[in-house]
Amino acid sequence: MLGVCVRTKDGFEIFKQFEYIDWGLHFCPYNKNMENIVGFHAPIVDLGIPNNNSLSILKNTVDMVSNYDYLTLHITNGKEPDLDVLISNLSELVDYAKKRNVKICIENLKDGFSSNPNNLIEIADITDCLITYDIGHVDYKDRIKYVDIFSDRIYNVHVYEKEVPKIGHIAPKNLENLRPVLDKLLDIGCDFWFIELMDIEDIIRTKNMCEEYLKEHR
Repeated sequence: MLGVCVRTKDGFEIFKQFEYIDWGLHFCPYNKNMENIVGFHAPIVDLGIPNNNSLSILKNTVDMVSNYDYLTLHITNGKEPDLDVLISNLSELVDYAKKRNVKICIENLKDGFSSNPNNLIEIADITDCLITYDIGHVDYKDRIKYVDIFSDRIYNVHVYEKEVPKIGHIAPKNLENLRPVLDKLLDIGCDFWFIELMDIEDIIRTKNMCEEYLKEHR
């Protein structure tokens, strides 16, 4: 399955052309008129801080998306978490979501606690959640290693060239740098990918390249 992420505050009508959509609640409110949504990215909160309302926000989000497949979230905001609080909050959220048939996926980030793959897989194993693997948050040389570490916990993947500070997500000119990690993902049976870019032309071009790549491997 190859889809696209909606990460915009306006102009989202153009995304109706795509068959599979990951809707970013951290950019825009849920729009019931948008068809083809399969899952969501949660609002940005921090589950590793004591005595805040992050857990209740995410439980409310799960209630809102309970007719859909998954909810991807950032477990921290880059700060070093209180591990006991993080594990307690995430475990409670995962159990809450399972009762509503929503899969919880935690995403690797570019910096901080969630940029360390060993941290992420440990949390995923303890809480029995899944992982959204963001390729662009990882240096080229480490991308296959992350797949090996995350392995069968990977549920879906954000695909783009890389994230650049103060610029954002960069589209690939070709798949030369992405091909090794895409090959590895197919080797473990993961082809649930979403193009995560802002510019619609970049999205379409990257999606077309990935579609051609997948045709070669079927």
